[in-house]
Amino acid sequence: MLGTNSIGLTLSGGAARGFAHLGLLKAMEELNIKPDIISGCSAGSIAAAFYADGFSPEEILEILSSYKLKKYFRFGLPRKGLMKSTGLYRIIKSNLRTKNIEDLKIPLWIGITNMNLGIPEYINEGDLAKFILASASIPVVFRPIVIKGIMYVDGGVMDNLPLKPLQGKADIIIASNVSPIVECNTPQSLKRVAERTFLLALHSKIINQTAMYNLLLEPPKMANYGFLELKKAREMFEIGYEFAIEELKKFINSKSSD
Repeated sequence: MLGTNSIGLTLSGGAARGFAHLGLLKAMEELNIKPDIISGCSAGSIAAAFYADGFSPEEILEILSSYKLKKYFRFGLPRKGLMKSTGLYRIIKSNLRTKNIEDLKIPLWIGITNMNLGIPEYINEGDLAKFILASASIPVVFRPIVIKGIMYVDGGVMDNLPLKPLQGKADIIIASNVSPIVECNTPQSLKRVAERTFLLALHSKIINQTAMYNLLLEPPKMANYGFLELKKAREMFEIGYEFAIEELKKFINSKSSD
């Protein structure tokens, strides 16, 4: 549908909201839009890795939504994080077919944060499950992941929408952000204020990166879902699909008329 143009796809972090990414992938398949390269951060790295490993969007949804929340996260002693990420690691490790990033069917870059140097890094080789875990290790909540003596945490800390590794590698770049900023009433609790502040900080960088993508998909309805609502995985999948199928059709039509 987009001719001979190569396609790059980047998937944001967003915890359980990442199920909406799978809906986007389903829409892309229906429109015969195949990503030639993918990047992902946190939840986006999980969706991207499974897809690059040859799983269909529906298969990924079935696998990841079949586990209860307590299977993903286990409370531990609050030394470097409130929870252990061993559950998430087991789920990823036991279901993925490919061990190393460089052996995936589609080239993948995983966004992580190097705590030692205080910089974002983008990884395209090495232990797939381990780097996904690092990309999804939310600071304070989870203990940092140490790889070769370096401490890593959630890629979203420095770059929640990893566009940089796609630059110069694709003709068209599609960006999927599952944590949109929509108008809201005045937050009435400290928790809501903190959450809103966090989302605004993440979104500010996206606003300044418009030259780095051709299409940004941000389903407004995703703002109504919490970051841990695993029970609503199918709903979020459908929202991602319905929004993406319409926006992608518009994008294709605009390219056809150029």
